[in-house]
Amino acid sequence: MDLTTKPKFLWKYKIQQDKNAPLDPARLPGLFKTTIFNMVALFPVISMILYTGGQFRGSSCSVEDLPSLPRFLLDFVAAVLGEEVFFYYSHRLFHNPYFYKRFHKKHHEWTAPIGLVAIYAHPVEHLLSNTLPLFAGPFIMGSHLLSVWVWVIVALITTTITHSGYHFPFMASPQFHDFHHAKFNYCFGVLGICDYIHGTDSLFRKSKASERNMTFFSLKPIHERIPDDNALKKD
Repeated sequence: MDLTTKPKFLWKYKIQQDKNAPLDPARLPGLFKTTIFNMVALFPVISMILYTGGQFRGSSCSVEDLPSLPRFLLDFVAAVLGEEVFFYYSHRLFHNPYFYKRFHKKHHEWTAPIGLVAIYAHPVEHLLSNTLPLFAGPFIMGSHLLSVWVWVIVALITTTITHSGYHFPFMASPQFHDFHHAKFNYCFGVLGICDYIHGTDSLFRKSKASERNMTFFSLKPIHERIPDDNALKKD
């Protein structure tokens, strides 16, 4: 879809239709190189860190020790909040000029992201700002491996949607993080809690993207349901 802008009935859900439309194929080799490296070469390192951390916290992998539903839900909430806090502050740190030009600039080559951009990052950033916040909550809670598996699956699906560049009906809204890629210095977190506390969502809350930041249940694209002010003036 990104390469061809087809099928049109799905393309109409693209958020930034004036960028990467269509996507330049010349950008793909570099994208694949970085994402494959992060998935394959860093995986053993990350696995050892997580395994050691899980042993230190006494996390169970046993089928005989599965968490109860209340404990599972508590672990899940802790994972969500842990990612929000740790990702927000690590992400803001990588926007410091010193760290940005050395590490985070790579991720922001994409002002209109696509799904794979979720892990298109310098390896240092991928480890410290993508991976560790993901497991901060489970580490603090000493969560069972089953709880961690469920959380990671949900988180990976969510971050792919968030970076997809498309706002499809019946799905979570990617408007918040897409706005970050478009405007750079706003919307650093995941849920928006820390951004609200620190005021780093101020421009977003004044934008049409904020009004569109919802799950909608209609086949009509959200940008047609909530058009830009310029579009209203043209009409």
